[in-house]
Amino acid sequence: MHVVEGLQGLTDLDLLFDGRQVEVVQEILGAHGFKRLPAHPSRRYPGVDDFFGVNEDTGRLLHLHLHYRLVVGERFFKNYRLPWEQEFLETRVRDPSSGVFVAEPALEWLLLACRSALKIRWRDRLRARITPHAGEARSMVGEHDWLTREADVASPAELATRLVGERAGELVHAALAHDLDIRHLKRLRRELLRNARVLRGYGRASALRFRWAREARWIAGTINRRYLHRPFPYSRSGSTGGTIVAVVGSDGAGKSTVSHMLTEWLSRKVDVLPIYFGSGQGRSSVLRWPLKLVLAIVRRRSTRPRLGPDARRDRDVTLPRAVWAVVLAREKRSKLRTAVRARERGFVVVCDRYPQTQVDGVNDGPLLWRWRESPTRLRRAVARWEASVYEAAAACGPDLVVRLLVTPETALARRPEDDPEELRYRTRLVRDLRFDSARSGVIDIDANRDVESVVLEVKRRVWPAI
Repeated sequence: MHVVEGLQGLTDLDLLFDGRQVEVVQEILGAHGFKRLPAHPSRRYPGVDDFFGVNEDTGRLLHLHLHYRLVVGERFFKNYRLPWEQEFLETRVRDPSSGVFVAEPALEWLLLACRSALKIRWRDRLRARITPHAGEARSMVGEHDWLTREADVASPAELATRLVGERAGELVHAALAHDLDIRHLKRLRRELLRNARVLRGYGRASALRFRWAREARWIAGTINRRYLHRPFPYSRSGSTGGTIVAVVGSDGAGKSTVSHMLTEWLSRKVDVLPIYFGSGQGRSSVLRWPLKLVLAIVRRRSTRPRLGPDARRDRDVTLPRAVWAVVLAREKRSKLRTAVRARERGFVVVCDRYPQTQVDGVNDGPLLWRWRESPTRLRRAVARWEASVYEAAAACGPDLVVRLLVTPETALARRPEDDPEELRYRTRLVRDLRFDSARSGVIDIDANRDVESVVLEVKRRVWPAI
């Protein structure tokens, strides 16, 4: 029904293969840029793999569910197998709109009825009592209506009689004739559960425990992704185990925009952790938050002239600036630990900016560098501690760096309130930064173009490193 949409990346695409051709299938997909992203154990099912690719024209993620077994069941836990794989493969037909092979309509209709019946949970029964004719089958209505035009209602019943038994055939016919009404689906479910031709992996008590545990993890993962942003895996990991992607650039290059869109693009399918390593408007620690408020007030009331780039770097370190630098370094150290742990747990970590040690006092470099030669022992110690945080970031390093390059004129057009001399200095500095430890190298992106073109190129070039 949704074959064309699946081929365009608008929906997921379910594909059934002969289990004896696993290596051939994976070799073909790999040759076309698809890669396997392993699902977390709480979302994994035997005989099912997830492969992903990128549409080069639109940047959409293409999600292929590769099925070697027909595994069905309740949401979060598919505990039942219908051993009809060979039947589906032998009776396949060609879809006229796309030219690809699809399931024979009568057999697909039978599978729809059995899937709907085996998905019913106690909460669906309760909802059906409150709202008659409601239930899990509501999501199947569109597919059911389409199949009524493609096959005769008697055909799925005849197939059910042959594949499952005469009683199942009668109940399938009744369920389809009554538009998958939940009362008829419950009767079909009871018949399927006691039928020896429907295979199950776990007994009733074990299945209930696994399903509740998986649902609880899904709830916790959803809350974490939206609000907590901790390295709590529950979706899928990257194909290489985990990747830190750092998006760097001068002011006006669009770092935050690209980081946000990259996170949104991947987080629908993969465990992604966004981390802001800057000192501006991104997420900050509890300690630095009040300092940001004070700094904003001071800047609004300040009438001092702007300093040039070199003067700003070389100015004396005052006590407020030292406090800011220490709190900021402590925050970066905490975020760096989180980023490394997330990567080792399989996350794709998208970093908006990244600490560097090549240029002090600017562009996410150490701020207390003038104290390294101070005659005061305490100041030298504080400067060494701050430097150790930035050195640790450089040592572990990102796996891939996306460097957004803009001209000073573009940066000034996007940030007219900034100092032109400062913008020229920063655009030149970013071009000269080195990231030799990046496993997948540095991707230089011309960010002078519109944001859609920039993001599309970033997606195309980041995908091979995920």
